[in-house]
Amino acid sequence: MQFLVNGLTASWDLLIDSSVYIVFGLIVAGLLRIFLNPGSVAKHLGQGRYVSVLKASILGVPIPL
Repeated sequence: MQFLVNGLTASWDLLIDSSVYIVFGLIVAGLLRIFLNPGSVAKHLGQGRYVSVLKASILGVPIPL
């Protein structure tokens, strides 16, 4: 029983520690949704197999930084 309580406590602590980053990510995603036109995103990232993956990976590199 103590193992389960320790696991839940550690999970809760991890959620609390990462909550700032989760909220920040949600705010950035909301701002991108407001300011970017979905048609232009689909035009650049929705065509082709390799070029769109390359563009998406280049655009996604700065996000974790």
